[in-house]
Amino acid sequence: MTVDERHEDPHGGLFVAGPASGARAPILLTHFDGAMDAGAAGSLAVMQMLRTLGGERVATFDSDQFIDYRSHRPVMTVEDWVTTGVETPEIALDLVHDDLGHPVLLLHGPEPDAKWETFTQTVAELAHDAGVEISFSIHGIPAGVPHTRPTPVHVQATDPALVPDQPQMSGTMQFPAPLSAFLQERLSTTGIEGATLLAAVPYYMADNAYPRAASALLGKLSDLGDLSLPVGDLERGATEDIAQVSALVEANPEVERTVQALERHYDAMAEEGTSPTISDGGWDDSEDRDIGDVLEAYLANQSRRAGGGTGEVVGDEAAHPLEEGPDTAPGDDEDGSADSVQDVLDRLASRHRDADDPGQAPRRPRHRVDDPWETPRGE
Repeated sequence: MTVDERHEDPHGGLFVAGPASGARAPILLTHFDGAMDAGAAGSLAVMQMLRTLGGERVATFDSDQFIDYRSHRPVMTVEDWVTTGVETPEIALDLVHDDLGHPVLLLHGPEPDAKWETFTQTVAELAHDAGVEISFSIHGIPAGVPHTRPTPVHVQATDPALVPDQPQMSGTMQFPAPLSAFLQERLSTTGIEGATLLAAVPYYMADNAYPRAASALLGKLSDLGDLSLPVGDLERGATEDIAQVSALVEANPEVERTVQALERHYDAMAEEGTSPTISDGGWDDSEDRDIGDVLEAYLANQSRRAGGGTGEVVGDEAAHPLEEGPDTAPGDDEDGSADSVQDVLDRLASRHRDADDPGQAPRRPRHRVDDPWETPRGE
C-alpha cells in the first residue's frame, strides 16, 4: 500500500496509510498542539524525538474531516507575488525507534476540532492492530515552582495501578478535557490503559519555551516506558535558558525576592515529602507578580523555540549538536524506584485473570520480545 493510496475499509477513508502501515509497537505516545501545554513542554519533547530519532509514517489523517481551518489556518507561501504553495495542518501517526531500537507509535499534530468520537475509534483500531499495550500523553502545566529547581512530573492515569508514589490530590478536579486525555479514556474501555505525564512549569515561563520541562517529560517517559530517549539538545537548551534567566533575575532585586520565595516554598514541600502542583494552595503569588513583567521584556527579544506557542523550532536553535547528558532528566525520582511499564502491566495482568480458570497464571502482555515487533526499517 502506497502513501497516496486511500485506505478502503470501514474507516471510510479517514486516513491515508503510510510506508510503515502494519508496524507493531507496544507504546502509543500522543501529543496535540492547541491543548494545554505550558512552556511548550510536550511540543518540544515531540520535536526532539522526531528530529533525533527520525520516523516512518504509519498513517496520515484526513485534515478535512477533523480540522477547522479557521482555527488551524493553512500556511501559504508567496514568492515574488506568486503563490507557490499552501501547507495544510496535518495529524500524523509515525513510527519511531528509541536509541536501543525499541518501537514507539507517535501520534501528533494539531488537536482535532471535530468528530472526536470518530477519531478516537479510528485510533483505537490502529492501536489494536499495532499491538499497543499502553498509551502515554505529555503536557506542561503552570505551577508555583522556581526555574532554579528540578521540574516535577506528575502522573494522571486511567487505572490506579499506573499511578506511581507521588503527592496526593487535595480534592476532585474538573476541567475541559484535551483530546489526548479523552482518547486515553476511550482507549481504556477497549483494554489499553493510559497515563498522562504532567511537567510543572514555572508560571512565569508558561507562555515561553521551557526546554527543562520537555527534558523532564522525556526522562519520565523513559523510566515508565523502559525506553532510551535522547535529551541532549533539550538539556543544552535548558542550561542556556536557565543561565540567562538567572542572570536577569539577579539583576532585579524585586524579582529575585519572588524567586527566593518560590524556592523556600519548593524546598519546604520537598522536606515534607511532597511537591508543588497546579492545585497546591501553599504558595500565594498575589503580592509579587513583578517577575512576569520583568521577564517579558527579556523573553520577547529571544528567538522562541516554540513558534507561535506551538513548539516549532526555528533558526539556529533547531540545530544544537547532541551532547552527553544525564540518563535521567531533572525531576526524576531520586531513588530510581519508578515502576517500568512491564511492572505495571504485570500488576494489571494479575488483576485481570481469566475468571473461568482462577488458578491459571496471569497473562503477561508482551512488552519486550526477541523478534522484531515491526517490519524492518527500509522495507
